[in-house]
Amino acid sequence: MTNTPAPKSSYTRRWAWDGKAPLRGFFNAALRLILRAITRFEVIGREHIPTTEGFIVMINHIHALDPLVVIPSLGRSITPMPKVEAFESLAIRFFVVNYGCIPVHRGDVDTQAIRLATQTLKGGGAILIAPEGTRSKTGGLIAGQEGMAFIATRANALILPVAIQGTPDVFPALKRLRRARVTLTLGEPFRMETGGARPSRELLQRLTDDAMRRMAALLPESMRGVYA
Repeated sequence: MTNTPAPKSSYTRRWAWDGKAPLRGFFNAALRLILRAITRFEVIGREHIPTTEGFIVMINHIHALDPLVVIPSLGRSITPMPKVEAFESLAIRFFVVNYGCIPVHRGDVDTQAIRLATQTLKGGGAILIAPEGTRSKTGGLIAGQEGMAFIATRANALILPVAIQGTPDVFPALKRLRRARVTLTLGEPFRMETGGARPSRELLQRLTDDAMRRMAALLPESMRGVYA
């Protein structure tokens, strides 16, 4: 399966992360209240959430709301990894900085983001990654990038697949004074096995595609895209 190149980031300076998340609890509480108010929200498969170790929350990406739906809903503190443009935006900089997000400088090998993500996982924390690297314009899965696999194998981390449905319907439904159904379906956590060898780029891509097929199995056929 061919993979499209990751888009380049556009930023004025390299952004760092100090590990602090001063308003994460407040933001999570506010997001949960908003979700209950404007959607018919459901999480299926909560029993799959790891409770004793760090893990990667792997999501499909169909709308800008996707991370905001997932991060307050799993009962664990989750560190998102948004593109660095979020830190450049005056509209959302306050949120991403005070939520404690790790900035990702796309298009380059971002050793800072890799190191911080690995430290978070080995310290028992959770991080949020959309392997597709960008939003799907069709709602179906697009080819995954190998960055998640690189971090997962480096940290020997569990991966929790979380399939999102319904977020593109939220704002259109609100215009009709209705609440859209938004569903998170959680699959069984798994690890990426490399056989003890240092993974090549080809192996990382194969592991990524295997992970994406696990995601596809949690979605209706119409959303499986290139992994149908």
